[in-house]
Amino acid sequence: MSSFLNEEGDCRTMSYPSYGKNKNTTSKISKQDQNSPVHWILMGVLVLFLLWSPLWAALFNGQQITFERPLYEAMRWVAVIMLVLGIYLFKSWKPNDTKDLYAILIFALPLTYTISLIPAASHYQALNMVYIYLIYAVIFIIGLYFTRKTRDNSVIQNTLLVSTYFTVFFGLFHWFGNSKFIADVLGWLIPLKSATGTYLDAVMTDSNGLRLTSFFQYANTYAAFLIAILFAGAFLLVKSRKWYVSAIHAFMLVPIILSFFLTLSRAAYVILPVVFLIVILCLKPYRQIMYTVHMAIAFVASMAILNKVTTIGITVNEQYNGSESLKGWMLTLGVSLAVAILATLLQLFVTPWLQQKLDQFGQRKASSLIMPAAAVILGLVMIFIFIGTSAKNLLPENVKIRLENINFNQHSVLERATFYKDAMKLVADYPVFGAGGGAWYSMYEKYQHNPYTSRQAHSFFFQNIVEVGIVGFIVLIGLLILFFYTYLKNYVRSEENDRDSHFYYFIIAVALLIHSVLDFDISYVYIGILLFLCLGAMLSNTKSQALTKLKNLASLKWAYPSAISMLALVMFIFAQMSLNANASFMTSLTMVQQQTSTDYNQIVMPLNKALDLRENSDYSTLKVQLLQSVYGQNQSQTFYDEAQSILDKSIKKEPYNFGLISLQIKQYDLIGDIKKQLTLVEDQLTNFPWNMTLYEKSIQLNIASENYDAALAAYQKILDQKQVLASLPKEQFQGRPFDITPKTNLDIAKIYFAQGNYEKASTFIKPLLTVDYNDAVNKDMARHYIIALQKQGKTDQAVYDSLLATDANEKDIIEAIAATAK
Repeated sequence: MSSFLNEEGDCRTMSYPSYGKNKNTTSKISKQDQNSPVHWILMGVLVLFLLWSPLWAALFNGQQITFERPLYEAMRWVAVIMLVLGIYLFKSWKPNDTKDLYAILIFALPLTYTISLIPAASHYQALNMVYIYLIYAVIFIIGLYFTRKTRDNSVIQNTLLVSTYFTVFFGLFHWFGNSKFIADVLGWLIPLKSATGTYLDAVMTDSNGLRLTSFFQYANTYAAFLIAILFAGAFLLVKSRKWYVSAIHAFMLVPIILSFFLTLSRAAYVILPVVFLIVILCLKPYRQIMYTVHMAIAFVASMAILNKVTTIGITVNEQYNGSESLKGWMLTLGVSLAVAILATLLQLFVTPWLQQKLDQFGQRKASSLIMPAAAVILGLVMIFIFIGTSAKNLLPENVKIRLENINFNQHSVLERATFYKDAMKLVADYPVFGAGGGAWYSMYEKYQHNPYTSRQAHSFFFQNIVEVGIVGFIVLIGLLILFFYTYLKNYVRSEENDRDSHFYYFIIAVALLIHSVLDFDISYVYIGILLFLCLGAMLSNTKSQALTKLKNLASLKWAYPSAISMLALVMFIFAQMSLNANASFMTSLTMVQQQTSTDYNQIVMPLNKALDLRENSDYSTLKVQLLQSVYGQNQSQTFYDEAQSILDKSIKKEPYNFGLISLQIKQYDLIGDIKKQLTLVEDQLTNFPWNMTLYEKSIQLNIASENYDAALAAYQKILDQKQVLASLPKEQFQGRPFDITPKTNLDIAKIYFAQGNYEKASTFIKPLLTVDYNDAVNKDMARHYIIALQKQGKTDQAVYDSLLATDANEKDIIEAIAATAK
């Protein structure tokens, strides 16, 4: 593999000492250790894990039952890696420098999530996040210690290249309508969840049209991934000394760029030039030129066929056409091959000449700033051309619209600004240690400015500060600053060959972090794994300073591997228990959904096992629903008490879970306890201020209790909330519907009626009436309208006649209602 995508000549270790002041890092780990079975077992499991992890929706932590199983399987994988790592470190780990300190400091991240378990809004999700960040810490250590040697670095880097390039082609197979082919060939390996037996949403449809997502099922994160591998691959192209390595990476540029545009991600379109500038700022002038030339050629070639590729993809996804699909592939592969040939020739003949010509120029101060400055100017010109002139018509319509809509007043920007403001409201209530992992998912409805639905904060950093507070956020930012400062300080002092070996990892880490400022990319655990692997790897070949205090802690040599080994066992047990619980729950859920059994005891047997293993709100919800159903049939107090016991425990650990709250309201309703229902509903309006169901319930329960003023106050609150919606910028979407239902209007009208305020009742009802007198609510409202007028000595003959026309008995019904009025 190393000779296929990489090359030994460019992946050499640093020429100066990087492990202690006077010794090479690798001397601390003997050659025997590096060739030991334990070493290769670890590398083998790691390679398999890195190849497996993107296949399962990139391990998206959606904090829902449908996404959980792959996460727990990933934890089991990493637990095995941890255990092997612990065994390996027992023999080889000798702490004495700053990199060893980094390997210890990285555990501050899972520690902050462990501390945030105390105030956690959702104990279940918070505990999952502890283990997810433990995964990140372990992967960071792997990158830190196992990319030092050329051989190991080559194995890991090439594994990433194979995995990431396969992800690109997986997406294009679906874009060109070959999803069933992929399912037939790789269905044994890749999860197939759609109704057609293919991978779900590799190409998704939203209001913007078709968007390419590959394994991610979310176009924006896939776009971030593509930016990272595009610039990393382009770097491997320009630094390579072997023609076939250059050819491979050059060949991939066009598929990646096409895929990037097909995501229709506006934020990614904006971020791409930022990452480009950061990358070329780190290169010597001759490489800046070649890097820019290769990218320009690839972009021009991609833009030349983008319109046709887009049209073919839309066509074959609506109705598969084999010949059209083949045209798409021939066009893409043909242009990719042409770019690869041209790039290879440039690398073979132009790069050496350019390097020689610019060697002296590259020694001057600020020489590396000239090309980035030129690139900025060129970029601005290209933006003007493709947005401000008729050249934009060369773009596919969907891409053109997305580019034209890039501004600060479009809905996605305004909505993200709202998310971030709401996140800071949450932080204000949980400032020190946050509200635990999954806090945004659990609590965002309490703090939201308008009724949007977003289970992610759309920013890694805002989501982090919500979950672990200011303390945890400072830890994260502090570590990132430390890692990048260490890398860049070492980078500027190194020779070009020394820089090259790990710059690939720097590019990926920077690209992912920059995009994650504006989206929830790190909620994809696979993206988090890539990020922390690259953070560790980019540090692995940096110069270290000896730390005498660390070296003198003899007990640490044994304590650190022991701790990793113990954590591995704990995580493996946790993952296995979670997998068993998930499997048991799904067994019960399948029986309920498919009605394969009506025996209560048979259904709840696996469900009880799931609840014994882990307390999950979905497990509790299903069990309570079953208990309430049986209680409704036989009125057995035993079932009611068991349901209440489960709700008491579950709501204590998941106080913001509306599903559980709804079941508790129903629990009180089953025994006719209006007072407890009302108390609970009004308490929860604080946590769910945009939940119309709660407002309606509050009004109904207050009317039943004859608390008319409280019911009217709840109605006024709805009107106040609607004023907030009216104040939103016209470009910003409201979110979920927040409309007063006819039934609620009828309830309010009945309050005025019951209070004898007939003038207000008639005035209130009249504009709400429709001509559909067959609608039960509208008919009842019309009756009360007529009676309210009669009480004032007035009438509305047209409405009265319309009522009588629907039913001859309406006159008697109206008179009966009027007789009960004040």
